[in-house]
Amino acid sequence: MARILIVDDSTVMRKNLHSIFTDNGHEVVGEAADGRQAVLLYCKLKPDLVTMDITMPKMNGVEVVKHIIDKDINAKIIIVSALNQKQMVFEALKNGAKHYIIKPIVSSQLLGVVNEVLENNEEDMVEKKEETVKDGFKIENKEGKFIIFFNENLNIKDYIRLETVVKGLLFISPLNIMFDFASLEDISVEILLPIIRIGKSIKAAGGNIEYMISSNKLQTKINEVVK
Repeated sequence: MARILIVDDSTVMRKNLHSIFTDNGHEVVGEAADGRQAVLLYCKLKPDLVTMDITMPKMNGVEVVKHIIDKDINAKIIIVSALNQKQMVFEALKNGAKHYIIKPIVSSQLLGVVNEVLENNEEDMVEKKEETVKDGFKIENKEGKFIIFFNENLNIKDYIRLETVVKGLLFISPLNIMFDFASLEDISVEILLPIIRIGKSIKAAGGNIEYMISSNKLQTKINEVVK
């Protein structure tokens, strides 16, 4: 079981999370009501995992993630956010958060995400500090549809972050996602296969997945892989 730090400016939410964790065998080693307190407590307590609210006084969740990851690149942080905070969630994931969950909290979903993050191998999830990582995709929410724009920086490692983002979106119903490859002429099958698998997982979960493709070469390759 894990030693957990809860970060949220809502007393009610902290109490709710505390109950879920302790009722299921985890130990809550600390609670922070603002971002600065969260950074101090992380350094003092060295928890196994952190649940991080996005909107807080003094320092928001994205800023706290940056500070904690700068001090401990192996930190395991789960973002807890409202549905309308998607862009900040994506920023937190880009800066080192491992997963996220949408409010209102469902205990079974939260515990599932916690277990997944705790079990993940850091070697697969962590980028070295000295590496400059260029985003291979960006996400926008347009009238309820999540559009994932892929670009020329797309590489095999991007599917890990993409998979994490999509797993969080699977809690949304109805779920509509578009994979937009319009800016790409071609990509390798090695990169394409895991992305297509993610698309299939969206359909299997009852979501709707669309593909935007401008290149005939890439269209043919995707058609072959999707079959």
